[in-house]
Amino acid sequence: MDRVTLPSFRTLTVDTDASTSAPVGRIGDGEAPAMVVTDLDGTLLDHTGDRISPRNIEALRRAEDAGARVVIATGRPIWWLGPVIEAGFTGTAVCMNGAVVYDIGTDQIVASSPLTPSTMQNFVAALSEQTDEFALAVERLGVTLQACIAEEEYQHPWPFGYFRRADRETLLADPAAKLLVRGTGDSRSLATAARDTGSGTVHITYSTDDGLIEVAAAGVNKGSALAELAGRWGIDASQVVAFGDMPNDLEMLHWAGHAVAMGNAHPDLIAIATEVGADHHDDGVAQVLERWF
Repeated sequence: MDRVTLPSFRTLTVDTDASTSAPVGRIGDGEAPAMVVTDLDGTLLDHTGDRISPRNIEALRRAEDAGARVVIATGRPIWWLGPVIEAGFTGTAVCMNGAVVYDIGTDQIVASSPLTPSTMQNFVAALSEQTDEFALAVERLGVTLQACIAEEEYQHPWPFGYFRRADRETLLADPAAKLLVRGTGDSRSLATAARDTGSGTVHITYSTDDGLIEVAAAGVNKGSALAELAGRWGIDASQVVAFGDMPNDLEMLHWAGHAVAMGNAHPDLIAIATEVGADHHDDGVAQVLERWF
């Protein structure tokens, strides 16, 4: 995995006491979680995709006030964190499915794991041997919309997408946090075709069934980024509760000691979850957190 800590940005701060303390016990033993992790779309946000309910906000605030580390883990890039920022959250966000760790309070990227140009070029060449019915976009490292670049034919499945247009050679010429591949069928089929390329240099997932797959460097996913954060904070996976709804949350839920699939979650998440909560539009995150906070 190409893991890079950007030298121009600060590194993650680690509390000395937290990094040397022993685990306080599993959540199942009655202890409150030491770390709360939640996805955004289809999980923490309501059906509009741009609002967090007051009940969910208050539950997260109570968790923070009680000393828990609260982390947002999303496929979204930094510049689409508006709903969390507007809600007053100033903590850590794992963005782009683990490729970027961002400190909202200081407006700093603290770690990144980009795809190299050669990795993307080789992957796209191999996928082209499977199918040529796809268009590409990239989300490069950065904190503004200017980091979004797409081929002219690329259509984003979400209305809040904005991309500058460029040809494929330009897209793949510089490192990127995430490569987006939009096909003409469903996401699972495209993901299967992409994995059949035999490339072990990328990680493939998806967060919509609308023909889009999201490609990161090998080993880069929400779970790996969160495990690194938790380790720096002295938190064991058994002390973590995590909430998600789509396949890009699979590694996160596999890792967390208490994995909550939303009531509206993809079947793959429901199959591995510790429990299935309420739907995201019914304050499913808050309903679980209110047991402890």
